Amino acid sequence: MSGTSEEYDVVVVGAGTGGAIAARFAAEKGLKVCLIDSKERSQIGNKICGDGVGSEIFDFLKINHPKGEELACNITGVKMYSPNLQKCLTMIDPKQAGYVVNRIEFGQRLVNEALDAGVKDFFDNTMALKLLYKGDMVTGLKVKSKHEGVSELRSKIVVDASGYYSPLRNQVKHPMVEKDLSKADSILCFREIVNFPKKDQLVKDPEYITIVLDQKRAPGGYVWYFPKNEYSVNIGLGVFMDYKGKVKDYYQKYVFNEYIKSPNYEIESSGGGVVSVRRPLWSCAENGLMLVGDSGYQVNPLHGGGIDPSMRAGLYAANAAIDAIEVGDYSLNKLWAFNTDIMTTFGAQFASLDLLRMVLQVLTNEELNFGLSKDLLTEDEILNIAETGHINLSIMNMVTKAIKGFSNTKLLLDLNYLRIRMNEIAKIYRKFPSDINKFADWKNKVVQVYNNLNKMVIHPRNHSR
Repeated sequence: MSGTSEEYDVVVVGAGTGGAIAARFAAEKGLKVCLIDSKERSQIGNKICGDGVGSEIFDFLKINHPKGEELACNITGVKMYSPNLQKCLTMIDPKQAGYVVNRIEFGQRLVNEALDAGVKDFFDNTMALKLLYKGDMVTGLKVKSKHEGVSELRSKIVVDASGYYSPLRNQVKHPMVEKDLSKADSILCFREIVNFPKKDQLVKDPEYITIVLDQKRAPGGYVWYFPKNEYSVNIGLGVFMDYKGKVKDYYQKYVFNEYIKSPNYEIESSGGGVVSVRRPLWSCAENGLMLVGDSGYQVNPLHGGGIDPSMRAGLYAANAAIDAIEVGDYSLNKLWAFNTDIMTTFGAQFASLDLLRMVLQVLTNEELNFGLSKDLLTEDEILNIAETGHINLSIMNMVTKAIKGFSNTKLLLDLNYLRIRMNEIAKIYRKFPSDINKFADWKNKVVQVYNNLNKMVIHPRNHSR
């Protein structure tokens, strides 16, 4: 492996959406970048996913929007159904309207753009085995190549974008990077891409992604139905991790059998995976290391979408690396700016949505049906939550909801308490300290919000899974 005899500025582990963006923007600024991926080159981008991404991220990064073979279809908005399917909330936000992409074609495009930007070396079929440390500073990686065996890659900074099952995260020495992560903060997913060759079944609502909240059919998660084109659909579900061994049966019974009515179909692909549904790690950085995307738990807790935040984090990591290398300081203190960028932007949103996710997961179908039918949360309010991470309700709005929800005052009180806590935690995250020495006090404030929500809303319900 040619990279073993030299030191890189940055080694990026994982050439997915986050890693490819990090490598691209670091290379564009003249850094010596090495990009590795465990997959074969032609399979980079292949991932079990809903494949949806909003349009705003492409404007934010100032890169081309999906088109041609990488674009499956354009999406106008989201339709969210109650468990009994009697209530449908149609949410259209021009800023969040976007695309369903073909993951391999999209992934290949991002890698090609990274290589065109000046990435010095790219190694596929190469797995990261171990972080190399000098004292308490990460100085590179031990890797294993399919063709060349075990070797070492030396670098000033490592960017870990290797996914949920990162082999590196648990090796981090710094205590701020969490390792003992609760399985309650992840969901197990299964999905298939189904095509209708004889075109005798049309995809329902081809301009909308559809989500069904249902604690019976998808306990702890939801059913999704994402169009890829007029005659192809990505369908699946997410469930609590406790349902390991049952998720495929749930999918077959409650998703496939419900939505696929034509006897003429073909399964293009199928598979399962695990996705985090919580706020980002307390720290997504260590001395000489940054964690991007799923490896840093940078995934929307409400729906598990990870393409957008991984790409944002990839840019933030590249910017932090550029600044650190310019002054020759690769310590956590210098890379702390990466944490600040994450926590004060989508981290604040995701922390707030994490609280909402925790409450939604313990509501019964009866409560979900009631709450949605009575508009205790409207389309506009849900869009506001998804965009900003908090709920803005006027006194008049709360009075109106009190009247609508008078037959279920406990649910209304829980909603109001949740609103207060979501707003509170979003404000705390937006004030994430730029001084690492103030982190402990900040963390205590966040923990207190979670403890308060657990005591008042979640634990008293004591719903079984």
